[in-house]
Amino acid sequence: MVIGLHNLAAKHTNLLTSFRIAHETGYGGIEIGGDKLQRYLAQGFTIESLRPLLQRTPPIGLSYVQDIERQEPDEYQALLAECETICTLAEQLGCPMVQLLTGPLEPTGPYRGLSGRPWPEARRLTAKNLSALAEIGKAHGVRFYLEALTFTPLHTLEQQLEVLGEAGRDNVGLVVDFYHLWGSGTRPEAIARIPKDRIFCVDFCDSADGFGERGDPGQRGRDVWTGAGRIPLKEWVDAVKATGFDGIWRCELLSPKYWELDPWQTARDLKSFLEYLLV
Repeated sequence: MVIGLHNLAAKHTNLLTSFRIAHETGYGGIEIGGDKLQRYLAQGFTIESLRPLLQRTPPIGLSYVQDIERQEPDEYQALLAECETICTLAEQLGCPMVQLLTGPLEPTGPYRGLSGRPWPEARRLTAKNLSALAEIGKAHGVRFYLEALTFTPLHTLEQQLEVLGEAGRDNVGLVVDFYHLWGSGTRPEAIARIPKDRIFCVDFCDSADGFGERGDPGQRGRDVWTGAGRIPLKEWVDAVKATGFDGIWRCELLSPKYWELDPWQTARDLKSFLEYLLV
């Protein structure tokens, strides 16, 4: 088992500081924020300059490719191009996984995704896209973890498992994200039944929203300290353990309030709490 630092737990730090925090607080790996990496590279720095940090704190994920259901020809080609770019970076970093997000990430924007489509059609089209992305990932030695956002049309655990089954690709799996699954009405007993080979990582976090409320695109229900929200975290941790999963757990915190605290102490506290619940 590996406990990794999620990019969002140290949101306002730059890339090098994120690596330093993860190392100095004892994490076994780090999720790299694509925005931080792009800023770093845009200033003329290179992937090669990151080698000492990557060897000391291995990358466990790279975020993200969003709005994965895109179907219009121009949008679909843009999706494939974005996937190629991020998979190329992941390969150069030695990063084994890339994050995929359901959409629309911005529901009020021009992209509407598959909103209003019957589920069988939405499932087929999404699975088709996942299969195409999986081919790109395969060429780069990259796996994908699908994060179904609770406020998007494809959001339930059952839908995710159906899409993965229809896509039939072994390099695409799930991230068990506590916030999004709680908001989508998932119960611990359903998590405990997930085939462990479908779980690629776990995002350990909390929610101030009620069970099954699905939150909002601003994800304001995430602005809560992990353990102070409404998710029965011990039950959820135990449910994941019941699957036999023994892979990557990531401490996530999407909280504008707590981002203003010392990120070193935040990282330490999140890790200590997860370790306590894993016993």
